[in-house]
Amino acid sequence: MMTNRVTRIFLGLMALAFCKVGIEAMIDPQAVVRQVGISLDNPSALSSIRAVYGGMHFAFGLLCFWSLLKRPAPALWLVVIYAAGFLTGRSVSLIVDGMPNAFVTTWFGTEAFSLLASAVLLALLQPRRSVATAAA
Repeated sequence: MMTNRVTRIFLGLMALAFCKVGIEAMIDPQAVVRQVGISLDNPSALSSIRAVYGGMHFAFGLLCFWSLLKRPAPALWLVVIYAAGFLTGRSVSLIVDGMPNAFVTTWFGTEAFSLLASAVLLALLQPRRSVATAAA
């Protein structure tokens, strides 16, 4: 089925993206936040980025890998919630703080695509009820 193949490809790409960010943040947390002008100048700041962008993103990637092999719904729901949260925060910031730089704007688009794609795939993977079953 085409939907299953597209779902596996999507989850594979999400797994790679999450794991890439996770590994980069654990190795060099400053590099992950440099594009948005954040300076990590103390152990607590470094620890926070390693935890959130490192450990958590790496764990999200592992869930996506597991889900592409077993059950896609848990990872698709994760991407829906993750992307919706980021889009909500970025939208509030756009209204309150103004236009961000090109790096953040690109992520806004990427997160919007991820939310839409994961929501559509979740809907397509739902079992179809036949008219006869619905009428019974």
